[in-house]
Amino acid sequence: MLLKKLSVLVSTLLISCMAFSAQNQQDINKTDKIMKAFLACDNQFFKQLALYKDDFNQYVDLATADNVTYIPVESIESHDKNKVMFKKPFQYRGLTISGYQNVYLTTTASGQFYYWGFIVDNAIDDVKNALDTLHWSKFNAQIYTANTKIYDTQSHSPNWQDNPYSIDGVLPKIGTIEKSLYLEPISDKQSLVSCSIQGDVDKQILYVTRPDIKPILKKMELERKQKLKLDNKQKEIEQKRQFQPQVKPNQSLKNN
Repeated sequence: MLLKKLSVLVSTLLISCMAFSAQNQQDINKTDKIMKAFLACDNQFFKQLALYKDDFNQYVDLATADNVTYIPVESIESHDKNKVMFKKPFQYRGLTISGYQNVYLTTTASGQFYYWGFIVDNAIDDVKNALDTLHWSKFNAQIYTANTKIYDTQSHSPNWQDNPYSIDGVLPKIGTIEKSLYLEPISDKQSLVSCSIQGDVDKQILYVTRPDIKPILKKMELERKQKLKLDNKQKEIEQKRQFQPQVKPNQSLKNN
């Protein structure tokens, strides 16, 4: 009887372990597909997030707006608010993915810069070796690039072409948009793998590659209008206070 009970217990534990292992493998397959899509630096990344939203929510809470699913950050314009650390990390090709960053920069001379990518808890050489199917090139002494592309909006048949001139100090020309995958160190043991689209950015082309930007910019514009409305209301209150007649104490006593 005792042997029979032990046999049942062992069988139950074995089945539970197998079920857990199968579920874990399914989660790995899903995050692998998301990361593979991300490394292409196109809209397939956001389609994969939508497809596996329920599963990926265990790592970070996703947002969906205008039928686009994406990883939200507090502010893409603010240096200290443009990243989110995951509830728990996940593994991809032996790398530990622990967070996400989404950055928007605008300049007067060089156009607009949009960056989006993952924080990796591994040294830059480990990341480069793990992602060895990508053809990394030196951007500068510390940063590498891969899959560099350029889009000439003034061409007769504009489309994304290979860009061999993606090096530090060479800015996008007027009428051109550049797209690249970047690998840079955050610290000795942490790196950032990010996509970028930059230069004389046309919004329609931007939205094809970055469908998440449209609802994000819409939300930013709404927040600006709300802030402006509150500021104007506050100014009106302050102006009314300034023009209200001030009653002196002795005048108040005489009236009584």
